[in-house]
Amino acid sequence: MTRPKFGPAGDLDAETRKALDDGLGCSSAADEALLARVKARVLSAIGAQADPQHRTVRASEGRWQVIGPGVERKLLWVSDSVESWMLRLAPGAVVPAHLHATDEECVVIEGSLRIGTSLLLRAGDFHVASHGSMHDAVTTDDGAVVYIRGAPRACRPG
Repeated sequence: MTRPKFGPAGDLDAETRKALDDGLGCSSAADEALLARVKARVLSAIGAQADPQHRTVRASEGRWQVIGPGVERKLLWVSDSVESWMLRLAPGAVVPAHLHATDEECVVIEGSLRIGTSLLLRAGDFHVASHGSMHDAVTTDDGAVVYIRGAPRACRPG
């Protein structure tokens, strides 16, 4: 079962609200009134459980987006100026050389990747590219999953 998504004030997002509306079919005015009351109580109970100060994204949640050959991204969090996401690279994938518009942190979760020809990062390794720095192409022979924090919203891939 997919958990409902909440907005910043703990209210349900439009997609979840529509799914709830669509699932509550009515056959009479009395049924419609009863369902409206039930719906209000359910939404209130769900909203009361929302915790706007914390966000959890389960491994099975979210959507992987293809952003290049053999490269996928799953958005985890968006703040005012930066994003956090997972990047999944298939064996042989290449992320082209790129400029960093902000500090960007990377933790290799599984597999390994190479930045340029000299820097090899393996599972558990941390790397930060400072604002204004240039990265050589990122490649992987065996595939990798990495956590990225700091990608500026205006410069995100895809």
